[in-house]
Amino acid sequence: MRLFELSTTEATAIRDSLEKYKLKQWGFVIFRCTYKSQEKWNRFIGLIKEHASDYFEWRRMENVHDRMAWTIIEDAAALEGASLATTAQKFAEWADGPEGRQDREGSVFDDADVLPVYGPRYTIFLHADERSLESVMDDAKAREDGGYFCTVVRAGMALAAERERERQEEGDEQAEELEDEEEELLDVRKRVKIDKLVLLYAFVLDTNTWYNIYVEDGVAEI
Repeated sequence: MRLFELSTTEATAIRDSLEKYKLKQWGFVIFRCTYKSQEKWNRFIGLIKEHASDYFEWRRMENVHDRMAWTIIEDAAALEGASLATTAQKFAEWADGPEGRQDREGSVFDDADVLPVYGPRYTIFLHADERSLESVMDDAKAREDGGYFCTVVRAGMALAAERERERQEEGDEQAEELEDEEEELLDVRKRVKIDKLVLLYAFVLDTNTWYNIYVEDGVAEI
């Protein structure tokens, strides 16, 4: 017998969103952007999956976890050291390509002419770079960075930022200096602790709440 009951609010919200939008699955698309160590990668992915599995098991909502998909995209030649703009473009291509269309087949997003702009699976992705992997493998770096984390990117914002950069370059204009570059990047990407990914997903079921995520010492507080 449990001494206390864990909240099922987030898990229930995810389950309800699947029914509301007639989605077969939910979860994250992950771009592997470092290939220096297979051991680090395996541990990183293993811990992410373990935390998600534990979250639903402890709440006895394994049926929601059963519909969770980890779509991992690997390409050492194209993705080693890739920028956020590069992975954002590839994410958009995935979402609008055959795999993405099949992924949302039968859902309210199943429209050949409309790319989904609502729902985490089609608007945000994980950018797994060397810094993220090091935060899992190296306890000292994990402490410096606020804990084991991964980088979550909002694709549309990353692409918009890249288009603005290109526009300024093509116009031969001096790019405006940001008062706080790190602050500006918060609309594009957020570092999220790997044990908070389920909470993040539930929080941004309304994608506008992305902008309301509080960041402390460089890491999102969910």
